[in-house]
Amino acid sequence: MVVTILTEGTWIPAGSMCCNWSGLDWGRNATKGMSEQLQDEFWAYEEDLPVPTGDHERDGRRRRRLVRPARELLQAVILALLIFVGVRMVVHNYYVEGSSMEGTLHNGEYVLVNRALYSKVDIGFLDFLPFFDSGGQGVYLFRAPRRGDVIVFRIEGQPKALVKRVIGEPGERVAIRDGLVFIDGRVLDEKYILERPNQDFGPEVVPDGQYFVLGDNRNNSYDSRAWGFVPEENIIGRAWISYWPFSDLGFVSDPHIEPLGTAH
Repeated sequence: MVVTILTEGTWIPAGSMCCNWSGLDWGRNATKGMSEQLQDEFWAYEEDLPVPTGDHERDGRRRRRLVRPARELLQAVILALLIFVGVRMVVHNYYVEGSSMEGTLHNGEYVLVNRALYSKVDIGFLDFLPFFDSGGQGVYLFRAPRRGDVIVFRIEGQPKALVKRVIGEPGERVAIRDGLVFIDGRVLDEKYILERPNQDFGPEVVPDGQYFVLGDNRNNSYDSRAWGFVPEENIIGRAWISYWPFSDLGFVSDPHIEPLGTAH
């Protein structure tokens, strides 16, 4: 069907405009010079709406002016909510209280915690396959916690989450002697601590699925020396970025460290 539009005294087939413009661009160009009534007729045809007449003409124009911005606002709000939920599933903010991590994190500092890094997937549904046994263990999507990571976690009896550094991994023997930390008899070279610990510990073997953690401020830290090991399911995530105060903006220092020398 061919529709003609009168503009500046000349009837122009609407189909001829489609050859020069597309979408709103050709529509805007097509309606240049038209009266408001002709413009309304044109857009009513494009939107497959009845052509407004009389008092309905003003109501139609007003309705279109209101509906389009409202629809765009609703779309923007929905998109913002989806982004917010997605970000919260991956990142968690944490407020540092106390001085147990002095040397790396300070009292009153805010950090972003990466919750996705230690995510695990249960692959037990694959146990039906021949020669496959998940052993009831999940698989890390990215990686497991490792020595040097600064983690945020919960322990039984503590209402608030804590932040410490991973020192001992599952199956390792941990000991502290003469201000030095030993892993399986080999000493750790720890450049991030505020001062060396003044009390001995262990040796103790870290159970499977658990971690031994210490604060960087070794002589003012409530950590695994006091309450034991951290089960992996209690770990919220890895401290990732310090964002407040602004002077501390940057990545949280968490070098991957390995024991030095031979076993003692």
